[in-house]
Amino acid sequence: MVQFINIEKDVSEFVRNLEEIFCFVQVLGKIAVVTFRSYDFMRLVENTKEFWSFNKCNQQTKAEMNSIQLFIIRLQKIFAWTFLIAGLLVMGVPLLERTHAVGIWTLEGHEMLYNYVMVGQPIVIPFSGIMVGALDCMYLGFCAEIVIQFKLVNRFLEELTAGGSNYHSMQENYLNKMRICIHHHKLLLWFVKDFRETFSSIFLLEYFTVGPLACVELFAALESFSFQTQMRHATIFMVVIIQLSFYCIPANYISNEALAVSDAVYFSGWYSPYFPSLKTPLLLMVQNSQAGITIKAGGLITINAQTLVTILKVAWSACSLARGLKQN
Repeated sequence: MVQFINIEKDVSEFVRNLEEIFCFVQVLGKIAVVTFRSYDFMRLVENTKEFWSFNKCNQQTKAEMNSIQLFIIRLQKIFAWTFLIAGLLVMGVPLLERTHAVGIWTLEGHEMLYNYVMVGQPIVIPFSGIMVGALDCMYLGFCAEIVIQFKLVNRFLEELTAGGSNYHSMQENYLNKMRICIHHHKLLLWFVKDFRETFSSIFLLEYFTVGPLACVELFAALESFSFQTQMRHATIFMVVIIQLSFYCIPANYISNEALAVSDAVYFSGWYSPYFPSLKTPLLLMVQNSQAGITIKAGGLITINAQTLVTILKVAWSACSLARGLKQN
């Protein structure tokens, strides 16, 4: 924060300093959340053991769920490699360009402190990147598991049949299957509730650090005169938007799959006159499904695909306004 005093009137230098502040706030905030809510994260991991396995499903369903898991694993690998490469670039670029490393422009007169930061920085930056990347990958894994479980519930309801040799056995068989499905749907809703509460502070940190940073990076990319500086800020802008999309898009998938349960209940033949005792619990299941699942940051800001679009619009509008004021 003190470095703003020594910065010359250059947009790129101001934005570079803001990058360090926002990144520090995000990393420190996520470390604090994980530390104080470690029990909640462990409980989420333990509760996933009660999820259905899709190995007993038909081949088509099994292939679809396997493809989702493989896709998520690839995304997690890409995200991990992105953080690793970004950390190496942050450490390596100052050495190659013979400029000061990140966050120590004001330490030139203090040799001992300067050397301490130079030595500690290559240790702190990789571990911070690993921690943030691991947390983001864990969030993506939880989202994938929730989506898969909702899909399994939908398939189970759509393919539900009443087997048996007589009316009584058919009714008993159908009721047992429906009870299992209703119980699992309740379990999923409780899991999503815990999931939202556990990651609520993470969402808030992500929103209030990535949003302003995206605005200033876009402004710096458009206002800088050096092509190298423009590419640097444009790359960072794309990286932070991609990181935010890793939170917004999976949350949108969860909401869509939760809403799809009501359609699956309808096509399961719940209105059949042969099993009237199921009408009340299934109507409650439809009602809970149609209420939808809204994932919010701190209980204030909705996290979905529309949030990502809104941030892009606000970033462009703020950038255009700032450029217009600067020209005038």
